[in-house]
Amino acid sequence: MAALPGLGLSGITLTVGKSIQGTLEFERPAMAFDPRRIKDSSLGAHTYINGHGSTAIYRCHIGRFCSIGEDAVLGPPEHPVSWLSTHPFAFSRPEHVPGFYQVPEFARLAPDGQPSASGQPLMPLTEPHTRIGHDVWVGVGAFVKRGVSVGHGAIIAAHAVVTRDVPPYAIVVGMPARVLKLRFPEPIIERLLKLQWWQYDLAPHKKTLDFSNIESTLDRLEALQADGALATLSPQTWRLVREGKTFAAQQLPESLY
Repeated sequence: MAALPGLGLSGITLTVGKSIQGTLEFERPAMAFDPRRIKDSSLGAHTYINGHGSTAIYRCHIGRFCSIGEDAVLGPPEHPVSWLSTHPFAFSRPEHVPGFYQVPEFARLAPDGQPSASGQPLMPLTEPHTRIGHDVWVGVGAFVKRGVSVGHGAIIAAHAVVTRDVPPYAIVVGMPARVLKLRFPEPIIERLLKLQWWQYDLAPHKKTLDFSNIESTLDRLEALQADGALATLSPQTWRLVREGKTFAAQQLPESLY
C-alpha cells in the first residue's frame, strides 16, 4: 500500500490509482483501499473507503471521519424513465461515456453533445450531488441514491437501499431504508450537532478523553470549547484531475469543511 504513484504527495492512500476518474478533492489524510471507482467526488479528512475492488462513488460530497464499507454504491447515475428508452443512446454524452462513443454504430445514434434541431433536451447527467455528512458509517453492500443527503453521524445498515434523506444520527435499515432508531437520545444529538467535534483537532486531548463514554466525552469537549482550548482542524487539501493515465495535482488554499 503506497501513496498515489507519481504525485509526490502523501495524505491519500490508495492501493490502486486507476479507480479515480474525473476530479477528486480530498483533505489529508484520506484512505481509499482499491475502490472500483471514485468519480468527481470529495473526501473529508480521515474518511476511508474499504473498497477492495467493489465500492463505487459518483459525484458525492463525503464529510470527515466517514467509514465506507465494501460493495457500497453511492450516487450512481440515473436513467430517464419517461423517455422512449432508458438506454444511454438516448441521453449520453461523449465526455461521460467515451468508451461507448468509440463504437461507430453507437456514436451514429447517440447525442453529440448538442440539442437536436427538434429541440430535444439533453438529460442533466451531472446533477445533483449526493451528500454524506461527517462521521457517517455506510455498511457493506449499501446503496445510496443520487441526490440524497445523509445527516451527520448516521449509520446506513448493510445492504440498505437509501432513496430519501437520512436524519442526523439515525440508523436506517431495509429496502427501501427506514429509520430503525436514533443512535443517541435527542438531547445528546443536539449537543453533538452544536459541538461539531469534527471541526477540531482532538489529537492533543486524546489521553484525557474516553471515546467509549459519550456523555463524559461531550462534557470534556464542551468545556474545552468554552475555554477556547480546541484548535480548529485545518488539513491540507488537494485536487486531483485525471489526465489519461496520470494525474494533475493542485493544493487548494483552504480545507473543504
